[in-house]
Amino acid sequence: MIIKGVRPKWYSSNIQFFHNNKTYELKKKGFWGTTFAILEGERQIGDIKLNLKTVNTITLRDNNSSLQYGLETERAGKWYASNRKYLLYQNGETQILTIHYALKKWKESLSAEFNDKSNANYILLIFALFLMRHEQNSESSAANI
Repeated sequence: MIIKGVRPKWYSSNIQFFHNNKTYELKKKGFWGTTFAILEGERQIGDIKLNLKTVNTITLRDNNSSLQYGLETERAGKWYASNRKYLLYQNGETQILTIHYALKKWKESLSAEFNDKSNANYILLIFALFLMRHEQNSESSAANI
């Protein structure tokens, strides 16, 4: 098993997942807020900021440094297709990860591809999937207005 994730409560927006005998949690900072704290055990290692107008960002902090990641969306295929590519960039420049999303016969198809296969960061993949779902929810709610 590489990663296992759960929602502690069905109504909660918090997510817990486990990787390499460590517990991680995405915990919303406030009821009306759009920022999630990233916790490793009880220690905060970063945060995720959701923004409707600009790129959603992931910030991971180490002892002395801070890395920032942003997720961008591209259409893939025909204009009427729901196929998308979600690209995760480090500091707005270096592409780290590509998530391919397709909806065929009402079934989702997801695949992820790291640019540097020897340095696959599965924790970052979980954060990118979280942002991808948020962007999809934002798109679908905007389409219903």
